[in-house]
Amino acid sequence: MFTLIATAAEHSEGGEEISPILAPYPGLMFWTIVAFFLALWVLKKYAFGPIQEMLDTRRAAVNSAITDAERTRGEAEQLLADYKEQLAAARVEADGIVARARQAGDEITARVKTEGETQRQEQLTQTQTQIRAEVDKAIGDLRTAVAELTVEASEKVLRGSLDTAQHQKLIEDAVSELDFDRLQKVGASS
Repeated sequence: MFTLIATAAEHSEGGEEISPILAPYPGLMFWTIVAFFLALWVLKKYAFGPIQEMLDTRRAAVNSAITDAERTRGEAEQLLADYKEQLAAARVEADGIVARARQAGDEITARVKTEGETQRQEQLTQTQTQIRAEVDKAIGDLRTAVAELTVEASEKVLRGSLDTAQHQKLIEDAVSELDFDRLQKVGASS
């Protein structure tokens, strides 16, 4: 501003005429400076203060949001790490459960096989016992039938009567002459 005044003073000394816009008027300059400082003071008091407060409030809100975001990010990372640990523990536990289930299944399979084999052996033994009993019964029935047939055959041959002792001896001789082992083989094959 002072350079403008100095330039205007040089032009006025030189005899040149200065544009009325550039001509220095001390009263106008004084009131312009007073208006400028008054406007500056009003702006500082009523505009710059509230604007600065708004900017400070906004800066604090942004800083608070950044702090909250960082804290939330830290919590999220911690939760993620906890989740990963829990997931790993769950996988280990699931693998353990599967292994125990597999082992239990193998044990049940082995036990069922053993019990089945035991039952089969018991049934086989029971069946063999029943077969032996039936064979013995059949042999006994066969002996009785042979004895009766022998008695009848003897009576026919002798056509006479024998006493009881002779009769019993004939039966025993006829039964002893029979080959029961051969009869058992024939009975077993049929």
